[in-house]
This record gives sequence, C-alpha cells and structure tokens, in this order.
Amino acid sequence: MKTFALVCGLTVLVVSTGVIAYGNQPEARPIDVLGYTLLVAMCASLLWLRARPEPALAGSLGATGLYFVQGYAYSLWPAAALLAVHVTISSGRRLAGWTGVGILVGVPAVAVLLEPEVDNAVALFVWVLLVLVVAQPAEVSRARREYVTAVEQRAAEAERTREEEALRRAQEERLKVARELHDVTSHTVSVIALHAAVAAEAVERAGGPPEAREALQVIRTASREALAEMKAVLGVLRPPPTEPQTEPQPDTPTTRLPPGPGHPLVTRPLPGSGELPDLLATATLPVSLDVRGEPRPLPPAVDLTVYRVVQEALTNTMRHAAATSASVRLDYADASVTVQVDDDGAGGSSPPGHGLTGMAERVNAVGGRLSTGTRPGGGFRVTARLPVGEEHA
Repeated sequence: MKTFALVCGLTVLVVSTGVIAYGNQPEARPIDVLGYTLLVAMCASLLWLRARPEPALAGSLGATGLYFVQGYAYSLWPAAALLAVHVTISSGRRLAGWTGVGILVGVPAVAVLLEPEVDNAVALFVWVLLVLVVAQPAEVSRARREYVTAVEQRAAEAERTREEEALRRAQEERLKVARELHDVTSHTVSVIALHAAVAAEAVERAGGPPEAREALQVIRTASREALAEMKAVLGVLRPPPTEPQTEPQPDTPTTRLPPGPGHPLVTRPLPGSGELPDLLATATLPVSLDVRGEPRPLPPAVDLTVYRVVQEALTNTMRHAAATSASVRLDYADASVTVQVDDDGAGGSSPPGHGLTGMAERVNAVGGRLSTGTRPGGGFRVTARLPVGEEHA
C-alpha cells in the first residue's frame, strides 16, 4: 500500500512538473499521448521495485531514456529512475544499480557530444553530480546493511558454538562417568556376585548352616539386580547410537572425591599397571600374568587404560565366557605397550553391552588400537596397543 501511494504521488508530481516545464521551454516538444504514457510508465515500474528491483529499474530507465530522446521539456521526470537506482544499489544488487548509473550518465553524454555547447556541458556536469549524490549514499547504505548482517551472523555463530561446546563438554563428562561407573563399580559388584556364588556352593558341599546359604543367595541376587539397574543407568548416561558422540578425552591421573562432613575435597590416585597383581587376585578363576620387555613408568592416562582393559576383559570372562582359566600378557616396547587378555571360554558369546564400547573409547582416547575376537584354538582375546613416549605425544 505504501509503495502504491508513493508511485501515485510521484506520477502526479512528474506529470504536473512536466506540463509546467513545457510552459517555460517553448522550444521543447509538447507533451502528447506518448509523453504522458512514458511519464506514467517510468513511475509505474516502481510498483515492482521492492520485489524485483532489476526489472523495475530496467522499465524505469527505458521509459526515462526514451522520454529524453524524444526532446520533451526538462523537469523532475528523472526522479523515478534515480529512486530505482538508489533502491537497487542499497538492496545489494550493485551490478544492476551501477549499470543504471552508467545509462543515466551515458545517454545525456552522447547528446552533449552530438551538440557540444557550453550550456549542455555544464548541464551534463550538474547531472552527473546529481546522479552520484543519489548513488553514493545507496552504496553506503548497502555496505552498512551488509556489515550489520555479518555482525549478527557472527554473533549467532558464536552463540551456537558456545552451546555446542557446552553440550560437548557435558557429553564428555557423561561418558567419563559412565566409563568409571561401568569399569569400577560394575567390576566390583560382579566380583561380589561371583564370589557369593562360589561361597554358596562351598557351604552347600560342606553342609553348612542354611542361614549362610540363604544370606549368600541374597547377596548374589542383590548383586545381579544392582548390575541390571546399573546397566539401565549407563543407557541413560550414554547417547543412543544415532546421536553423534564426542571424542573421548583421556582421564586425569587422579579422581576427585566429593567432600564429606568434616573433611575437605581430596583426590584418590587411579589404578595402573602396578595394581594388576591385586586385580588378578580378585578373579574367580586362575589368571596368569606374563610381563615382557623392560617395565617402566607409563603416562598416567596410558597406565590407567592398561588397568581398565584388563579389568573389563576379565569381568567379561568371568560373567559370560564360562572359562576355566585366563592369561594376561603385558609387552613393553620402545614406543608402545601392548596388553593382551586371553581366556579358554566360549569366545564371542558375551552379550552386547557398554563394556567393549567403553574399552574402545579409552583406548582411542590415548591414541591406541583395540582388537577383540575369537582366538585360534578357542576362547576369546582382547588386544590393545597403546603408544607411549614420542608416539604417544
């Protein structure tokens, strides 16, 4: 509605000034039907200026140029073309806008060359200044609009990046909590359940009191229920497979414990390869340890990963493999350490869960490679090669 009102007002202004100007320029061509048609056309073209600036500019320029060539009286009739040029440039269509500027300047320049008089040259100079006065502010407006748009885009991108970073850090913390919950608590509860089962069988063979058997059975049942509930919690902490997972980060060398009543925040060293003998002693089946190469201190993240790989592999062996024995081999090389866990159980029979996923995440976090599968001759094998030294860095 505003555009239509503008076009109507501009048409009245152009037509009326054209009629008045002819009275002061008797040597000009009288405004006839063609003249009125061109005046209306150059203004009517502006109706499409907002939606389609280039066609509107072309229509206005065409009518303006033809009106000038026909020799009608000079008045405000170029106003429509100047307005079209300004809007076109300020909207970002620089090529079309400055092409219009060239046409507005070029057509009268050719006329001056055909009639080289001083008055015509002065009039051309004034006209060029007028066109530039209209076009240059449009260029400034365009640049300012693009700058504001770029600033808004950068601000939106920065906000989106901050949100993604916050989500990534939150997901990393969730994954760390899930790994620790599975590797530490799940392993401990599994050992309790298995030892309770062994103790219950021993009490039954020895003819012990039924209260002891019932108590051990309660411990075994409660442990299994705790494992099931823990698995459900891990499913909440870990994202579904369809969601993109963040790259896991290596664990820090200490674990912070929340402050309790009367004592400050403390740290507890995380286990490493030096605690492997104690870990193997808690297993419910014979486990041998074979260390090859020259043992040496490992980076904290790698040392913890060695312990967690052995812990998770033995947990799976005791819970799912129905194995009678297992072996752990730790091989120190110049630029890496390799940990391998073998058992003689039903290889590949363990159900899918979070254990192997967490194990793979830990190994990948320190730049290592993990392979799992049935070993030759039966049983299951877990092998992790972890870089140390310059390769780890």
